[in-house]
Amino acid sequence: MKAKVSVILPSLNVVDYIKECMDSAVNQSLQELEIICIDAGSTDGTREVLAEYARRDSRITVLESDKKSYGRQVNIGLEHASGEYAAVLETDDWIERDMYQTLYECASKDRLDYAAADFDTFYQLQSGSYYFVRQHLFWGEQRDWYGRILNGNQIARLRASDYVLWKGIYNREFLNTHHIRLHESAGAAFQDMGFLQQVKTYAARARYIDKSFYRYRQGREGASSNGLEGLRFYQKEFWWMDDSLRLTGLLKGVHKKYYYYTMSISLLTKYEQILVSLNGNWQDKRLSEPYFWFRAQLTRAVSEGLLDETMYVTALWDRLMLLLTSQEAHAGQVMEAHSGKEKCVQEFLRKTKRRPVVVFGCGVRGERLMLFCDRNQIRMHAYCDNDTAVQGRKKFGFPVLSPEELRTEVCDKNEAVVLSMKKGTKQVREQLVCIGIEEDRIIDELPEGMI
Repeated sequence: MKAKVSVILPSLNVVDYIKECMDSAVNQSLQELEIICIDAGSTDGTREVLAEYARRDSRITVLESDKKSYGRQVNIGLEHASGEYAAVLETDDWIERDMYQTLYECASKDRLDYAAADFDTFYQLQSGSYYFVRQHLFWGEQRDWYGRILNGNQIARLRASDYVLWKGIYNREFLNTHHIRLHESAGAAFQDMGFLQQVKTYAARARYIDKSFYRYRQGREGASSNGLEGLRFYQKEFWWMDDSLRLTGLLKGVHKKYYYYTMSISLLTKYEQILVSLNGNWQDKRLSEPYFWFRAQLTRAVSEGLLDETMYVTALWDRLMLLLTSQEAHAGQVMEAHSGKEKCVQEFLRKTKRRPVVVFGCGVRGERLMLFCDRNQIRMHAYCDNDTAVQGRKKFGFPVLSPEELRTEVCDKNEAVVLSMKKGTKQVREQLVCIGIEEDRIIDELPEGMI
């Protein structure tokens, strides 16, 4: 059986997730797959699980990487691949059953260099349930780009926004013709950046589907993308593209502009994330050393007219210009905004007296309030709602109580009831007091900007 898609799975110590991932691969509706697993020396049982899957399914091959490098693992997979198209599936994630069938039919029909779709990020709530968020690539006026065959100049504009390789499949002949591979740097952070910048440089025909197939796990402890060395990783990736691939010398027009736009977004987002983790210490070498390299590249790009204000929303351009001008002033602005968020959390904790909460209202605001609690390690016990249609069910893994059930629950526990609705809080407060909920347990005024 000739493979239509070669699926490459790089792994290192993911035994808690590997079965869910492998099941999603072997049970694809597209049967003409070859599944190439490349392990980088797992010590937690991952390698043994892969071997067991390979014994049961002849489509699976298990290889060893001689280096703990995500880029090296994927490149080994690409060298062993024989399918018409190639895909990467990260082994702490999983995919919907029809992902490769849909993408292959889309790509092969029109001989595309690649085809891709949207994806969902997900993480586990304190209730144990997964919370999914659809990541749309196209919004507003650009939404009609879904389903169209895009040309090279259109693809160039997606250099910064289409930033993950695993949501698509790539024509293997196209990859080999242009010698497109990943940077074999150590670790597993951001090596897909160089791969995708090469793809965007050479691709002439691509299509994006308005569906979501890939489920990307967030919040995994030890994930390299969350580390404090992230800006150095980005710097090494861009330096590799410039020094080893000589990519910038090949780029012209819109391609060159959006290459530097991608560089600026990478700097700004990763720099600010790390800055907050470092409590505003902009002088830390993990920021300052790669920063000066980025500043030199981007300052030159601005002076040459490759970057200008029209490419950005105003606030983003202003933040970038401030960062390129003064690390100290930029740090002050970022930490002031972060301090405002922290004050919001502390004000909410004060109002609830640090008690676990029940959220009254199952609507959009109730969902946002639940997420606020989850992200700030505030324990949530349940939802409550007057709507009998939702009572007795679960929402995001939390039970939905009736007001009568709430009275029993709250009276027996040291919990606060937080009203999520924007209108009608006075009536709900009176209702709760009437059934015996103490007034000091009812929170009907939330900190400004909280949800």
